[in-house]
Amino acid sequence: MTITALNPWQVLDQLQQNSLRRSATTHRWQPAVDILETVQHYEIQLDLPGVKADQVNVELEDNTLKISGEKVRSQSEAETYRYKERVTGTFARQFRLPEDANLNAINARFDNGVLTLTIQKQEQAKPRKIEIQSA
Repeated sequence: MTITALNPWQVLDQLQQNSLRRSATTHRWQPAVDILETVQHYEIQLDLPGVKADQVNVELEDNTLKISGEKVRSQSEAETYRYKERVTGTFARQFRLPEDANLNAINARFDNGVLTLTIQKQEQAKPRKIEIQSA
């Protein structure tokens, strides 16, 4: 029976190499989202660090807000990654808007890697008195 010494650094290096091979392809990921509501509007905030505004697409279709895009990593041929944890690839999120959302009053703002979508609420129909006419 032969006993071989286990080199932990060799094991970690092998795991890292396997991870690099798996991450060489683009992945699909989901940005973190916060949704808040005020009396006047709804607000959706997406964390998109490393993504530029022109890499994001926002669409409204059938009362559903669709946000998609791609995060890319620039790399020259002279560079070789030894380890990668930051995600890249395409992303997509969908949000069904509530009934009181004003679909004609949606604003998008991109600041410091955070996309903020503000959706105004429609004015509620106020109760009114209806006069009865006599004949």
